[in-house]
Formats: sequence, structure tokens, C-alpha cells
Amino acid sequence: MNVAVPAETPAVITETSTTMRAGVLTAPRKLRAQGVPRPAMADDQVLIRTHFCGVCPSDVRWFTGERTDGSYPRMLGHEWAGVVERVGSLVTSYAEGDRVVPDWRVVCGSCHYCRQGVANYCENVQTSRVRGGYAEYGVALAMNLRKVPASVSFEEACFTEPLACCLNGNRMCGIREGSDVVVLGAGPIGLLHVQLAKLRGARVIVADPLRRRLPDARNLGADELVLPDEDPVAKVQALTEGRGADAVIVAVGATKAMQQAVAMAGINGVVNFFAGQYPAEPLQLDPNRIHYRQLRLTGSHDYTPDDFTKALKLIALRAVRVKELISHVLPLDYIEQAFQVVAERQGLKVLIDCIGGLDG
Repeated sequence: MNVAVPAETPAVITETSTTMRAGVLTAPRKLRAQGVPRPAMADDQVLIRTHFCGVCPSDVRWFTGERTDGSYPRMLGHEWAGVVERVGSLVTSYAEGDRVVPDWRVVCGSCHYCRQGVANYCENVQTSRVRGGYAEYGVALAMNLRKVPASVSFEEACFTEPLACCLNGNRMCGIREGSDVVVLGAGPIGLLHVQLAKLRGARVIVADPLRRRLPDARNLGADELVLPDEDPVAKVQALTEGRGADAVIVAVGATKAMQQAVAMAGINGVVNFFAGQYPAEPLQLDPNRIHYRQLRLTGSHDYTPDDFTKALKLIALRAVRVKELISHVLPLDYIEQAFQVVAERQGLKVLIDCIGGLDG
């Protein structure tokens, strides 16, 4: 783990009992730690002292301005973990001192999609009942918390949400023992997909234009690597005796990668467009290839409560290794620099330390 702290010290913002420090985005690429009111806690919620929060690509899109609704200031962050500091009067399942990770998606359980088992598309999803992120404090409904086992550090617990999303996407691919699976993109998300595919018994092939990321893919289970100067479609064809891949997971929002994924998929193969694309571009595909090779194109978005629970369990069992994915840890005061690291693809997973000390 690389703990990166710039030498220059920022101005100190004093916290009071009603305020806290939080990262606030005031315009594209203008992200600073500043004093804000602490979130109010309802009777069915708990107040959490945040320890760490992971920088997610979706947050980075808001930071760069690739994704925006024009409303500022705004607070970001949803991959957070910490300690319960206070509980509401209706909360009986958690106590002060519990180590927790919040699921930010409050689903109703009774709408059309929840009843179909796809709660990630809940028609009544609430996001205001779980509020936290790049801030010293957050609040969450007790029903949306998971207790973090003592064997799992707060840094590792921050991977629960992105791993849950990967579980949802991985499930779409129909991966079985002996499947040939290609992962396009060896960033943190791609490397989680590599490990999940290996758990299902697949042979995993990884491609990424950044050569420095490929050793991490190998270390985390990739069987074959496509080097930046190689044609990924031709390499996959060669590795699969000309048949193509059984599943291709596109873990980067790039048109070229999406086109390559369809080209390298074999008969009855699955292509999962896992990553979103901002700005979205038209995608030219040969419909006959999809038709005659009986390909299935699918997307995946977010996760279900069950995915969230399973993700934390996989981390606790060390079935999915996440600590090796952390390349940078930066204090809350340097949140803008942290986002720049991710935007410029200078590392892998970047965490914000919201309390000032490493855990575990």
C-alpha cells in the first residue's frame, strides 16, 4: 500500500459538535475539504465516524465534469466504512463502537423490480437515508448496515460496494468451470472481475493498454495477458484455438474496447458492458456477427442487497483480495489531488483517509 501525503500542509478547519469537514465539489475540478453541517440523525438511523472512503469512477466523472446536472455545491462518495458513534432510539441491532459498512441504496422490497429479484432497479430507491462519503461523519439506516468482521480492515471494507457491483455483472456472464473469460481493462474493477471469474473456475485473459497494470492482473489470477502492442482480438482467437471467448467483460467505458469485445466473443458467448461511458458515443456493430454467432450482449448496473452481503463475506474469507488493489491513501484535506490521481490513471484504487490514521 502506498500512503501518499503531499509535503505542503493545508489550512486546518476546526470541527465543532455541529459541524464536520467534508469534501465539497463547487465546480468541475474544484474539490476541497471544508466545514459543513453534520448530517442530522433520525431515530431509525446511526451516526457513523467515517474512517475511509474509496474514490469511485462515477465520482470522478462528476469531478471532471463529464457527468453533471449543473448543481453545485455537492458532496460525493459512497464506498465508505467506519465506526458507529451514536444510535437512534429505535435502533436495537447496532451499538456504539460497532465497525460497519453502509449500503447506500435503500430499496423498498415491494415494487415491481424488487419482487422480480432485481432490487438494483427499485422504483422507490432512496439515497437520502444513507448519507456519507468523503466526510468525517455520515448517517445510515440501521437496516442498510453490515457489521465489518474484526479480520477486515476499514480499507478493505470500502471495497464492499464496488465488489457487489462486480458480482452483479459477473452473474450476467454465465461463467462456468473451464470457461474462457476475457477482461478488458485492468483497473480496480477489472481486477475484481478477474478474481470473481477465477472463483468460478474460468481461464482468464486480461488486456489493458497500460503495461504497468498487467503484473497486478497476473498476481491476482490472470492466466494470460494481452500486451499493449498485441492485437487483443487476434490474441484471444489464438489462445482459444480460433473459437473466441465464452465471456467478455468490458471494464472500461471505451468504444474501441466494446467493439473488440464483440469481435472476440465466440459462438454462444456473452459480452457484458460493465462500465458506463461518458460522454456516450454511438457504437457500430455488425448485426450478422451477433445473429450468426448467437451472441448475448448485456449490461449490468449497481447491485442487490444480497450482492452487498456476499461481497463483504468474500472479502472476509480472502476469496477476493482487495488490499493489493490500493495504490494511494490520501488525507481528506488532499481530496482534489486524490481525484486527479484517478482521473489521470496514475494508480489503482485510491482511498481517502477521513480520520487521519490507517487501520489494520
